[in-house]
Amino acid sequence: MDDIQPADDRERRLIEAVVSLAKTFREEREQLMRRLGQLEKEIEILAIRLDEQTHPRRAAPPDGPPPAPSRTPS
Repeated sequence: MDDIQPADDRERRLIEAVVSLAKTFREEREQLMRRLGQLEKEIEILAIRLDEQTHPRRAAPPDGPPPAPSRTPS
């Protein structure tokens, strides 16, 4: 009977270790998912800024007709 008890104790400790590792991996995964979400938002903001720099928007005058076309050849 003494031989069975240590084996049960080892199995219990092994199960506890596996459960602990699973919990740690789950927490790490959740942390990485949050960070990935933050990085995706940062990339989106940078892409918008880059787009604005490479394709500036032309603002039309608020209370006037659009400018006349240029008469000089391009």
